[in-house]
This record gives sequence, structure tokens and C-alpha cells, in this order.
Amino acid sequence: MLVSTAPFFVFLAAVCLLCWLTQQWPRMRLAVLALVNLFFLAKFSMVYLALPVAASFDFLIGRAICATPNSETLRRRLLLTASIVLNLALMGSLKLMPLMAASGWMKSLAWLFPLSLSFYCFQSLTYTIDIYRGEIEPTQDWLSYQSVALLFPVMTAGPIPRTGKLLKQLAARVQLTDAVAGRALLLIGVGLVKKLLIADYLANNLVNRVFDTPSLYSSVEILAGVYGYALQLFFDFSGYTDIAIAAGLLLGFDLPENFKRPYLSVNVAEFWRRWHISFSEWLRDYLFDVLPKRRKWPVLSFGYAFIITFALGGLWHGLSWTFLIWGLMHGVALGVVFAWTQWKTRRWGRNAPVSWWGRTLGWMLTFNYVCLAWIFFRATSVGNALEIMRGLGEWSFSVGNLTPLLLGVMLLAAILHSLPVKGFDVAAEWAGRLPFWAQGLAMAALVLLIETLAGRVSAPFVYGNF
Repeated sequence: MLVSTAPFFVFLAAVCLLCWLTQQWPRMRLAVLALVNLFFLAKFSMVYLALPVAASFDFLIGRAICATPNSETLRRRLLLTASIVLNLALMGSLKLMPLMAASGWMKSLAWLFPLSLSFYCFQSLTYTIDIYRGEIEPTQDWLSYQSVALLFPVMTAGPIPRTGKLLKQLAARVQLTDAVAGRALLLIGVGLVKKLLIADYLANNLVNRVFDTPSLYSSVEILAGVYGYALQLFFDFSGYTDIAIAAGLLLGFDLPENFKRPYLSVNVAEFWRRWHISFSEWLRDYLFDVLPKRRKWPVLSFGYAFIITFALGGLWHGLSWTFLIWGLMHGVALGVVFAWTQWKTRRWGRNAPVSWWGRTLGWMLTFNYVCLAWIFFRATSVGNALEIMRGLGEWSFSVGNLTPLLLGVMLLAAILHSLPVKGFDVAAEWAGRLPFWAQGLAMAALVLLIETLAGRVSAPFVYGNF
């Protein structure tokens, strides 16, 4: 059930109605949430109905860790290790499924596992690790844990919430004010436009064609395809995130923000503070920070930590050389940024001024480096990525495949990406002031516009594969 399709919104409306009707009976509301989570998973595959068993293990492990005195370090570590092994084994086995299916082994069973469950596993690990660190207290209510551990808006492609925060929000009474409803409705509309009118259009009319047969296109057209993929990926992923956050708001959850105009970053470190924020923060808090580092050699120790972290982050997207290279490129770039920052601090101090031309140069270098790495992220193989890069190096200048409409969509996408966040907040406040019938008419008009321009077929979300 794709979140950009009509069945999902019918499902979401029914879920919201049930949750609002059961607001006076907390246990019934929890049961509704737990059951609709399972229904959502079952629409992908009945196999996922076994997922509450895995969630129950983390629930019990969290309670056991809390009940174990800090003096019993070994037992606490063994309990945490059990949770880590459980989630990594679940995630790793599903990551191996495409490779086994491609080799012919278990090919007949691959269709049973359309979701990789990576986002579920990352969220589950935040719960047991945070309990181990003493940052949160475990819940004693199994039903509450099941309600948030399998929360359906984030199961497909995030964002990655912290389970402890969701449990706190679950305990609070849902306040569906006009402002919240207006913001949720606007997020849904923006998410649909991002996905169906921009991301899918760029994918179908430029990106897929260029990456499938790069030899048929000139260097300029290939470059447009690479830039188009950067825009497609952002609007595809952020479009899903917008809809997921909106669904969370309607159910009483404040899901974490995932994007802050990432392509305006002036270095790769800033890019990762703006791109897939919940994932980069997860890598920082649960992987990078626990890697050993030495103050005596900060550049070397932090550099290796960046490389290891993002090599693993790359392999999380898929067990292939292309994703590993993509991760290594970002890990090396982060190490370089860290070394440059250290040198600049020693020479000019922490508050060294940055000129406008320095920021402009940093933005140009960062954006193009990120796009260069996206080539490996999108390519079907290393050979395909090298073919794209060879095409760029030929310096051929035909533009016959770049139609005015296509260039217009790319320009519009670049402008929308660069709009200040305050503009959305103002629009959300304005939307919240509209009467319900006006909001409904606006959404109906938007749906008709999308069906007229994009049709009814929606491609799967890119990050749904990860």
C-alpha cells in the first residue's frame, strides 16, 4: 500500500476516525493502533504478521536491562547484544534476499519480503540502546510498545523516530487543532506534488533513460540526468516524509524532520545535517560516537571513524559495490572537512569569518561532489557508473532530448527546494484558518490536477527498497 495512492488515504482516514472515536478509552485506542499497524504490514505480505514477536523480544529485553543493576555489566551487555543481534540479523537476512534471488537461490520466496524492515530495526535499536545508556525508562505496557514499535507511517521509508519519544507522545491526549489539521493537510498536498508531479516525472522522462542507456545521450544530457536524479531523489524521499509526518500529526505523533534544503549546504558535513536527518543522527549517536578515537591524532582517528560509519551506512542501502563506493566517498569527504576545520580553527580561531565567495565556492563544490556520489548510488553497477562518467568526460553538447517542459520542471524543482522553511510555516498557518469545506475543496482540486498531469500510476518510493 503506497502512501501516495488513494487506498492509503482511505485507510488513513479510517484509522484517524477510529482513533478519535476511541480517545476516551485509552486501551481501546492502543488496540486500534496495534491492529491497524498489522493490517498495513499485511497488505505488503502476511509474513510480516510475525513482526510483533520480534518487537516483543525488544520489549522484554528493555525491561530486563532496566531491572539489571548497573554493577552487573556483563549481563546488561549480553542483553543489549541480544537485541542488536536480533535486529541486525533480521535486517541482514532481508538485505541478502535480493542477492539470493538474483543467484537463483530462494528466488521463489523473494516476493514474500517486499519490505526490508530497516527502518523498523533502527527504531527498535534506539529503544534498547537508550535504556542501556539510562536515557529513557522502559514501558511496562506491551500494547503501548507494539503500537509505536510498528507505527505504520514510518515502516516503509522512515523517518526514524526514537521509540522513547513516541511512547511519551502516545501517553498524551491527541489535540487535533485547526493549526495541526491544516499543517497535516498541507504536508500531504506538498508530498503528493513532490512525488507525483516532480519526482516521477523526472524519473520517467530523463533519469531512467539516461542511466539505462547513457551511450545514447550527450555529455550535457547526461549531466542533466545526474542533476535530475539529485532532484528526483530529494523530492521522492522528502515527499514520502511529508506524508508520513502528516499522518503522524493526525494520530498525535510529532515525527522528526528529515530534510532542510540539503543542496544548499556549503560542505558535506552540513549536507548530512540537512539530508535524511533522522538517519544521519542515528549513525552519529549509535555508531560514530561509540567508535574509539584518540585526541592525540584527531584527524586520523575521526577520519577512520567517518569512513567506517559511512561505509556501513552505504552497505545498509544495499550489499553492492556501488553503495559501498557511495558511502566511502561521503566518509572520505567528511574526513577532509573535519581536517580542514581543524586546520582553520588552529590558524584563525573558531569564529573565523567566511566570505560570500567562500560560501559560494563551498556550495558549488559540495553540490557537484554530492551529485558525483549520487551516480554510484543510482547506477545498477560500477560499470554503469563508469559509463556515465565517461559520457560526462566526452564533452559532447547535444541537447535534443532536453525539452522545455523538462527543463521547466527541473527549474521549478530547484526553486521549490530552495524556498525558506518559514514560507511553509506561513502557508500552514493560513491553511489552518480555512474552513473544513475549503480545505476539502483544495485537496480535491489538487488530486484532480495530479490525475490530469501525472495520471493515476505512482512508482514505488526509492527509499522503500532500503
